Amino acid sequence: MTEGRNKLVHGAMIHLHELYGSRTVLHSLIYNNLFGRYRNSALGFAWNFVVPLMMICVYYVVFTEIRRSEIPDFIVYVLSAMFPFTFMTQNLTAGAAAVTGNSGMVKKMYFPREILILAQIISSFIIMLIGYITSFILIIATGYSLDPVSLLFMPLILLLELIFTTGYTMLFSAANVYCRDVQYILNSISMVFFFLTPMYFSADQATGILSTIIWINPFTYYIEALHSAVYFGESPDAGVLLACFLIAFTALAVGYAVFRRLKRGFAERL
Repeated sequence: MTEGRNKLVHGAMIHLHELYGSRTVLHSLIYNNLFGRYRNSALGFAWNFVVPLMMICVYYVVFTEIRRSEIPDFIVYVLSAMFPFTFMTQNLTAGAAAVTGNSGMVKKMYFPREILILAQIISSFIIMLIGYITSFILIIATGYSLDPVSLLFMPLILLLELIFTTGYTMLFSAANVYCRDVQYILNSISMVFFFLTPMYFSADQATGILSTIIWINPFTYYIEALHSAVYFGESPDAGVLLACFLIAFTALAVGYAVFRRLKRGFAERL
């Protein structure tokens, strides 16, 4: 048993060394994700700020007028979790193509395939933080009172969300190599999450089977934890935080196990 554990630890150390040795590839992919899409535009990287501002304006005009009477300071309610929610849904769709979208690299050169997932997650997380910082500037500008103690939970919640997102991105990106329908199925599912995640309504408003479905949705726990910390100015419920923890590390364990098993056949399948 001790010998098996030592082999496992040795294998993990070798794998970490390979990842570190491929850091140049990782940096290049992250740079391309952040700057490549706006390479020939006048604003360039600044579009990462403009797009969040446009989203905020649209949500304010559309949703605030509709739900103003139901949730006080509704725009703050939305901004407290809008970009983390977008981060999860975008990686549900774009993350599934993290391997297939880089088929040329996979077939022509050797590097740890996990680099593709890390590049996708890190670059989208940076963009999410840009939007989130913009949100907080606007929340503060409205004069809304934020509780500094409850805000201390935010780094933990975002870290758990990052782990959770990495896990399912590894799972679906590997599955998509073997069955390209996965990406299209996830595009449809992401629309379902939009309506079944309490981003624009209070989870307490749902009753019956709808309430059950909402709380089966793993996204709900991260969104509710952020609503508690930012909008309500209180510590997130212990049960919600525990669920965030369990969901995150279960997704990472399952996602990594599937990715590690399937990645051997990536080059042949692409």
